[in-house]
Amino acid sequence: MSTAQIRGYSLRQTARYLESKFDSETRKRVLDAMPATSRTMLASFESGEWYPRDHSAALFRAIAAARGGDAAYDDLVACGEFIASEATNTFLRLLMRIMTPTLFAKKVPEFWKRDQRGGAFEVDVSDADKGRIGMSLVDVAGYDHIGIVSIGWIQFGMAALGKKGVKIEQEGWSLANPGPREVRYQVTWS
Repeated sequence: MSTAQIRGYSLRQTARYLESKFDSETRKRVLDAMPATSRTMLASFESGEWYPRDHSAALFRAIAAARGGDAAYDDLVACGEFIASEATNTFLRLLMRIMTPTLFAKKVPEFWKRDQRGGAFEVDVSDADKGRIGMSLVDVAGYDHIGIVSIGWIQFGMAALGKKGVKIEQEGWSLANPGPREVRYQVTWS
């Protein structure tokens, strides 16, 4: 397993998403395909503890495989929103009501560091006054599907800010290349 790590609450929330989103036959099929080490730990992730990120990638691969194709993208984005809903405690939800998109974007790298060891977010807010923010998730090679799950996190944050018409375009991820070293995002809103 790699040395990159993730907080247990994110793993627990990802497992809950998988449990709630898919029927029992689909869950059994994708869980049986997961590495045994990840599958056996599903019920024992402790929220505040650190775990090898390989468990997270295994869960994301299971979600992507559940319906496959174009549906995998939608399922992964929805998983990111589901995880973010757990990560956003009452205080942060209140704070986000008064944040601007610029301030939110500047905080994304800190949010990442709070829950991830390895990789980083970089942001460019120079066009935020035009309703456009650039972001990059870097040094995440092999962390399958995190590039799309992150879109869900960002969408959740922008919705919490009350922004409408949010669009997030990405470059770098595809089903054929699920774990690129870098994923670039263009976030726009009306």
